[in-house]
Amino acid sequence: MDTPPLPPEPPPPPPVAASAQRAVAAALDLIATADRPGLWATLRAGEDVLVDAKAVDDHGGLPLAGLLAAAEDTLSPTADPVRRLAEAGAVVLGTARGAPAAAELVALGLIDLALTTQVPRHPDVVCLTPTAGLLPAAGAVVAGTLADGCRALTAMTDPGAWPADVRLAAGERPRLTVSHQHRTALRHAVGELLVAGVEVTTVDTGTAMVPIGQRPGTSDGPQVTAHGVRFLGRPFDDQVLLDLAALLTGEQLKNPYPATGTALIVFGAHLRGQPRNVELRDLGARFTGDVRTAPRYRMRALDGQAGVHPSDDGAALLGERWLLAPGSLARFRAALPPPMTLGPVELDDGETATALLSHPAPGPDITEFGDWRAYLRHRTATRRGPG
Repeated sequence: MDTPPLPPEPPPPPPVAASAQRAVAAALDLIATADRPGLWATLRAGEDVLVDAKAVDDHGGLPLAGLLAAAEDTLSPTADPVRRLAEAGAVVLGTARGAPAAAELVALGLIDLALTTQVPRHPDVVCLTPTAGLLPAAGAVVAGTLADGCRALTAMTDPGAWPADVRLAAGERPRLTVSHQHRTALRHAVGELLVAGVEVTTVDTGTAMVPIGQRPGTSDGPQVTAHGVRFLGRPFDDQVLLDLAALLTGEQLKNPYPATGTALIVFGAHLRGQPRNVELRDLGARFTGDVRTAPRYRMRALDGQAGVHPSDDGAALLGERWLLAPGSLARFRAALPPPMTLGPVELDDGETATALLSHPAPGPDITEFGDWRAYLRHRTATRRGPG
C-alpha cells in the first residue's frame, strides 16, 4: 500500500516587528531581577511606560521604536533632547543617578540608550558626543552599540543644523593622530586600525584618539568613545569618528548620522577602485551599495569614462549608489567636464535617483557588457591575446 505524500511545509511566518510593549515588559523583569535601585534616580511606574509603549506600537514606523532609554537626573524630562527621543519612538523608563549610573544601566542591558551631560568612563558601552550645538542640553548619548547611538542622534538632530558640505564618510584611507604619550596605551587599538587601512601618525593635529581616562581638553568638535578609546575630531566630522570607531567594534553603519545626503548613481570611472573615485571620496561621499537600472539605458566608452544615456532599445546597467551632502553634490556637478551631466535614472525596483549621465557623444557602444568593469576586463583580455 502506497504511503500518502506528506502535506507541504507551511510557509515561514513573517518577521515580527519590534514591539515596544514586549521590550518594556522584558525590561521591567530584568530591572527587578538585577535589583540595582541605586542606579535609578527615578523609575516610572510600569503601567505608565506600557501606555507609552502601546502608543509607539499603535503609531508604527517610528525610527526608535523598540528602544528603551533613560536620562541623567540633571536633565529635565521636558528637555528638548528627551522630548525628541520620545517622539521618535524610544520609551523613557526614568532617570539615572548621573552619567556613570546611566552607563551602567546600558552595560547591564536594562536600557538601550541614555542621555547624559557628561561623558562616562565605562569600557562596555559606546558614548557619542556630537559637535557642539547639534544636541542642546544633553552632552552625549550612551548606547550599547554605535548603530543605536547613531539612530538616536539622527532622530534628535535637526537636519538643517549641518553644513551643506558635511562629510558623510571617513574615506578609504582616513588619517588619525596619536600623541607619543598615548601611543603605548593604545597599542592594540592602533594595530587594529592600521590593519583596517587607517593612516596613524604622531602629529598632534586633525582627528585624534586618546585613552578613555584622559581629558582631551575643551573642544567644539565631536567625540566618540568605544572599546576604551576616545576619538576626537573637527566640528561636524561626526560621521568620520563613527566610521573609525566602527572599525574597532566591527559594526557596519548603514546610514550616516547627518541625515542630509542625496543619492548619486555612478557607472564608470567613479566606481570604487576606478581612477576618478577619489573625486567622490574627497567630497566625503559614502558608498551605500550596488544598483541595477531599468532596461532602458545605453553605455558608451568616452575617453576613460562611461557615457550613459536613456534609450528605447537600451538594457539594464550595473552601477553604484553613493551618498553626498547637498553642497558636495553641487561641487561635483560644477566640476563635471562635457559631455557629462547629472540627470534622473530609473532603477530596476522602480526608484528614480540622480545619476552621472552624459549628453549624446561619439564613442564605442559597450551596452552589451552591462557593466563598466566587465567592459574593462574584456578590453584587457583582448589586448593580451591568446595565452
